[in-house]
Parts: sequence; C-alpha cells; structure tokens
Amino acid sequence: MQKSFYLLGIGGVSMSALAVMLKEKGFQVSGFDERESRTTKLLQENGIFVDFETNFDAINKADVVARSAAIKDDDPFVIYAKSQNKQIISRGQLLAQIAEDFDCVVSVAGSHGKTTTTAMIFEILSVAGLKPSLHLGGFRKENGQNFVLDGNEYFVTEACEYHDNFLCLHPDLSVITNVEKEHLDYFKTFENQKKSFKKFKAQSRVVVEGVGDCCAKNIKHDKFGRVHFDLFENNKFVFNLRLQLFEDVNVENCLYAYRAAKKLGIPDCAIKIALEKFKGVERRFEKVSAKGFANVFVDYAHHPTEIKKAIETAKRLSKNKLLVTIFQPHTFSRTKLLLDEFVDVFVDVQLPVFFKTYSAREKESEGISAKEFTKILQTKNKFAQYFENIDDLTDFFDVFNKKKVVLLFLGAGDLPDILHKNKFIS
Repeated sequence: MQKSFYLLGIGGVSMSALAVMLKEKGFQVSGFDERESRTTKLLQENGIFVDFETNFDAINKADVVARSAAIKDDDPFVIYAKSQNKQIISRGQLLAQIAEDFDCVVSVAGSHGKTTTTAMIFEILSVAGLKPSLHLGGFRKENGQNFVLDGNEYFVTEACEYHDNFLCLHPDLSVITNVEKEHLDYFKTFENQKKSFKKFKAQSRVVVEGVGDCCAKNIKHDKFGRVHFDLFENNKFVFNLRLQLFEDVNVENCLYAYRAAKKLGIPDCAIKIALEKFKGVERRFEKVSAKGFANVFVDYAHHPTEIKKAIETAKRLSKNKLLVTIFQPHTFSRTKLLLDEFVDVFVDVQLPVFFKTYSAREKESEGISAKEFTKILQTKNKFAQYFENIDDLTDFFDVFNKKKVVLLFLGAGDLPDILHKNKFIS
C-alpha cells in the first residue's frame, strides 16, 4: 500500500475505523467529511486531520484517494482527483488492501445481524487467546471502539454488499446471516442482490450460511428481560447461554457466531464464556438514560424486518406501559422501495412517531420523505405523528406520564446524536 491516504467520507463508521487502522500501520492519513460527528472527533483524538471544507491541496499531497459509497462521481473532490490522475479506490477496495496483511480473514455478510455477529466472533477469538484484529460497522460497548488492531493472524470484518463492496474481499471464512431485499437503489432488483451474494460465496474459501444444524431451545428471559436459551447442534445439547442482551434476534446471532467459531476450531468452553460476557454493540437495542424516563431504548434498526423485531422486544419489555416508537427513516429511496413493508410494520403500533429523514447520500426527490410517509400511514393509523424539529419532539414527550411510557428510538441516522447533544439522553 502507498504512504499517504485521503479518505472522502472519513466520518462514516467503517471509513473512520479504516482510517485509524491505516494510521496505526504507519501511513499518513487525513480526510474529508461534510459534518462534525462523534467519529470525526475520535479521528482527531487519534491525530487524524479532518477537513470540513473543500481542500484540493490535500488531494495533491495524497498518494491514494479512497471514497465511501456516499461520495458520487460528480463530487468536486472526485472530479479534481481524476484531473490530477490520482488513484481513486472504493471503501471496499481499501478494506481489502488492509485484509491482505492477515493470515485468516473472517467476514460476516447479510442483510441483518452482521455487526453484532462480527463483534461476537471477535469476542470468541479474543477469549480463545488468538489476538484477532477487528473492523466493525458499530461501536463495541466494552470500549466504544469500532476497530482493534492486534495480531496479524485473524482479521474479523463486516462485509457490506452495498455497491458490491464485499466482492473486493476473498475471505478464508465467510458467514452469511440472511439475505432480504435491501439497497435496491443500487441493486435495482432482489435477483441482482442475490446474484452478488452468490458471487461472494464463490470467492470465499469456507462459507457458513444461516444456522445450519444448530438450534435454540427453551428460550427464556430473566427478570431484567435478558435472553437465556439452550444451544443444540445435531439434536445434541451443547450448553446453556445466559446473554447480557435483550433481543431474541441475538439467539440467531449467537448460532451464526457459534458455527463460525467451530469452523475455526474454537473449543465450546471459550465460545460459551465469550458469548456470556459479550456486552453488545452500541445502538443495538441499547438501554440509555433519559430525562425522567426509566425505560428508553435506542436501536439501529432501519429495515422493516429489523424494526419489527425491535418493536416485538420493546412490547415484551413494556408490559402494561405505553410504547412510543420514534423512527428516523434512513434515505428517501429505501422508504420508497420498501414502502409497503414499512406500512405493515407501523400500522398496528400504539403510537408511531417519525422524525425527519436522514438523507445520507440522497436528495428528497429520489424517494419518499418521513413527512410524506407519515401522511400515508395516517390513512391506516390515525395516531402517527411527524416532527422535524428536535425541540418540538422533546416537548411532545412532556405530555406523558414518564413512569408509564417506554420510548424506542429507531433508525440508522443522527437522531440519537441530536438527542445526546440536546442532553435528552446520555
């Protein structure tokens, strides 16, 4: 790899991890992002300079320009880099270059559950004393980090299908959790998406797909709502797991992680210890503190399937309390392309509240806004409400008896950051 990198979209959770890993390996790294965020502050704390305004001089000094999928061909940085004949690579290509330094690459792909499953596999390898390195699309609760650079043998990483980024990797072991309609703004059809996953499997040396011959029995919840279950393989009892996590979906994540660990030769005792000590990933049904409210959860769910599962968990925990779901849609195109599925999820919710869309890489004309979606849903659920101002949203919460309400914030956007900045949650 070259000596100097300039990363466009460096504030993204994946790009920020790659940036720090490059710097840890001795490369010169800087980058651009359009807004300050938690990740840009972490980058600056790690000695990585971040531009928030156009800086073509930084392009001139870079050997390689890497860009996230949010950076389009008509971006001024990209146009200028091309005019200077700079090497331009995608985030996926950058990840693949980093992966080449490791003996064994373990990747996790799929429409849902890949961040948590990736973190679980990393935890198992760590407990087993194998000193794995990690690239994660989220922040571990253990230390708030989205990367670990340790040994050179094992590299555990997410493998994102958006823009076919995962096809840059040639993993030694790949886990595919599930495949559902997603990123149709890029794939156009579900058939195209499935073809890409087929290609990914073909270039993986070993593939773990789904839960295989593993299953969970006797799924229960302790008095705090945490999940307990018995893990079986080939109809034989393996061990009981007492997780620190709330969502039942983590049962499947554990089964994916268990199957991957067994392929790597990890003993059952290490797997059990790791999964039971695993604290989870931030914003994956995470309980947070909020002004006066005893039960507030934040979940990254932004696809209808994920949202449905998060709401089911919240209903189980809310018991006789009023459940208020606050969803910030992630991109206009996803809302449009999965409109019927989103309506089905929220049509029977007690009190569905929507916050202005996190546009990410898009313009409103490319799909359906949260405001438009709320109007559509109101024809079937009259309780649906919309807010685009954070003060109006937090004022709305004041009408409730805070001891008898459960708040569930959903989405992959910036609403949790806004709530934190406004000191509503901590």
